[in-house]
Amino acid sequence: MIQISNNKDCCGCNACGDICNKGAIIFQTDREGFLYPKVDTKKCVDCGLCDKVCPMHQLSPLVQRNTAPKVYAAYSKDRKIREDSTSGGIHSMLATYMYSQKAYVGGAIFNDDHTVSQYISNNIEDLEKIRSSKYLQSSSLGIYAKIKKLLLNNEQVFYCGCPCQIHALYKYLGKEYENLTTCDFICRGVNSPKVFLSYMSMLERKYHSKANKIKFKAKKWGWHNFSLRVDFENGKQYCKDRWHDLFFIGYLQSGNFARPSCYECPFKGFPQKADITLADFWGIEKIDPTMDQDMGTSLVMVNTEKGQRLFNHITDSIVFKQFTMEDAKAGNPAMVGSLKSIPTNREEFFTAIDQQPFETVAKKFFPRTKRKSKIKKIMSPLKRIVKDICGLGFSFKSWRLYVKTNFLSSKVQRGKRLPFKNQKGTVLQMDSGSTMVLKSTLATGIKQVRGSKMETRILLENNSSLIVDGNFTVYAGSYIRVVKEGKLILHGGFMNENVQLTVGDTVEIGKGATIGRDVVIRSYDGHKIEKQGYTVSAPIKIGEHVWIGQGATILKGVTIGDGAIIASGAIVTKDVPAHCIVAGVPAKIIEENINWK
Repeated sequence: MIQISNNKDCCGCNACGDICNKGAIIFQTDREGFLYPKVDTKKCVDCGLCDKVCPMHQLSPLVQRNTAPKVYAAYSKDRKIREDSTSGGIHSMLATYMYSQKAYVGGAIFNDDHTVSQYISNNIEDLEKIRSSKYLQSSSLGIYAKIKKLLLNNEQVFYCGCPCQIHALYKYLGKEYENLTTCDFICRGVNSPKVFLSYMSMLERKYHSKANKIKFKAKKWGWHNFSLRVDFENGKQYCKDRWHDLFFIGYLQSGNFARPSCYECPFKGFPQKADITLADFWGIEKIDPTMDQDMGTSLVMVNTEKGQRLFNHITDSIVFKQFTMEDAKAGNPAMVGSLKSIPTNREEFFTAIDQQPFETVAKKFFPRTKRKSKIKKIMSPLKRIVKDICGLGFSFKSWRLYVKTNFLSSKVQRGKRLPFKNQKGTVLQMDSGSTMVLKSTLATGIKQVRGSKMETRILLENNSSLIVDGNFTVYAGSYIRVVKEGKLILHGGFMNENVQLTVGDTVEIGKGATIGRDVVIRSYDGHKIEKQGYTVSAPIKIGEHVWIGQGATILKGVTIGDGAIIASGAIVTKDVPAHCIVAGVPAKIIEENINWK
């Protein structure tokens, strides 16, 4: 029978409970909040199944994997999925495809009491509950038996869990099933539910309401500066980034409350047992900046042919590029290494968590964030202010525009402090009914040659609008005209010198746009042709990370796909697919399946 003499010898997978057909194993919570098996000797027949199924006794020997996985950086093209996912949304894309094949999809979900359990269903509406990491020890009681029953009934199953849970599943099943596809992730360690419940109790006291939604790694301030968000029944919301949220500080910096087995995890290294292994592709911005949009980039490691087939089914709905294991390891030390040794004050910490509020315990045991020194916090805004002053120079017109747009104009909606960064030579005219919505920074009149007198013009005609929701830079000499009732939406990027952008209807430019010198973008003809079916304007949509070369022209009614390149001098009159190069007059596709940086 299974006996746990040292807590570090049990990973909490719960497989022994599922394998025991005598009901002799129950699970009890220890003082740290983790479940451990306890054997009822009166019911136990000493069959040894619990020992055989335990992945801590022996790693699963039955499932063979590739010696070296294929490695990809990837993210979903669906922005909403990426925003709601831990990294790049790849798990959601895999799961969505499996749902379309009538498969059952399993993973971790939050319970009403803020604990976490493994769950499986064939209802795609459950994906929102399964999506995103939970960072807590989850209960797997009953999940292995449910999966085996589904497999024996010839149902397709796609299941995601910690590496220890995947090992336990294969040991429970005793063999490979063709109708089972598994997914695990690079695990840094699972945390105590007891500690998390103390943390949630603190928040619910503070906000005087029960929490109804918890999102680890929310992206309010981007993927690199991820945060923990909690929504409450009274409509209030808590959200702090990883450097200021007390639970994240405790998890990432103190390491006091992970499961004891996580400090000597035997499931590290490769190949993993799952068909596909996922993680955040930390450091991708150093390896390939084009794959980092700060909304999450997934590290995808394909360990089997079955996993590759599944990945191939989603390639049309994702952006991806292949890399090496060395690239992957650089930013993911948890891939091969466990947490450092258990802190010496752990016993004292758990005594305190039983007696004191979470905020009191955190103040005593967690290190204060040292992300920035006080001097840096003071100097950073001062540097920005000095830079703005230098750009404005001694021009009264420039200063008046800066102050009016950032503070006084009722036509400007501001989503941040000082969103308008004009340099000397910028001219802005906003006619009656026009609006400017600055959720992010709009920098205008940027000069590459000091002392240049090039003028930058922005004209918003009656009832037109300019919306900026990603930092965008307009270099000197450019002219933006949004005609009556037109709308220009800028998601982030820049336009070089002497660009002419004329907007009738709607022009939308995606994040990461790179628009070269002397480019012309026109969704408005200016004059009408007396011809049946003719319209003077039609929308233009330019996707994310599009490169438009010098002197190119984009005409009305055109959609340009993500990652496309428009060659210098090209005249684009028809839609351009994603990740291709077009050139010529009129522009035609000359190369497909390209990526650029």
